[in-house]
Amino acid sequence: MRKKNRSRSKISRLPPEIRNAVDEMVKAASDFTYADIKEYLAGQGVDISISAIGAYAQNLSADLEAIRVAQENFKVLVREAEKVPELEYSEVINRVAAQRMLQAIVAKPQDEWDDVRLDKLLKEMNGMTRAVAYKQRIEVQNRSDAEAALAELKAEFFSALGAEHPELYRQLVQVLEKQQKEAAQ
Repeated sequence: MRKKNRSRSKISRLPPEIRNAVDEMVKAASDFTYADIKEYLAGQGVDISISAIGAYAQNLSADLEAIRVAQENFKVLVREAEKVPELEYSEVINRVAAQRMLQAIVAKPQDEWDDVRLDKLLKEMNGMTRAVAYKQRIEVQNRSDAEAALAELKAEFFSALGAEHPELYRQLVQVLEKQQKEAAQ
């Protein structure tokens, strides 16, 4: 599928202050007609057709709608993230996507399931399962790497403390042993 080329309309090439004024006029469609916009641009020394203004207005409206939808989707992600703050945003995105897919599956009429290829559906489900398993495996690996690094850091710290400040080392060991005994009881 080809990507849509970036629009280089006459209006989009105008100086920012003129283009911004046109954008505001397009957004206030109840107050300005395309003829009003054409008249404004003519006053700025720009000759343009009403159909070109219409095409620009449609593209601008589509872009603004896409931004609105993206903002709404982001709000949904933030709300989900606030429910479980210990989750990373990638996990939240996966949860929201899974929820939306489940809603789509449940809402799909039974007669449309006849057109779905089972092998493709199973392949997609398998891919999602692998992604979740991979993420969990990486989390466990990172946790064990961090624990090993912490243990090594502790060993180096106590070794240096024992060599440079033996009295402080003995006091610290006594405090730790006391804490361990109290925790065991």
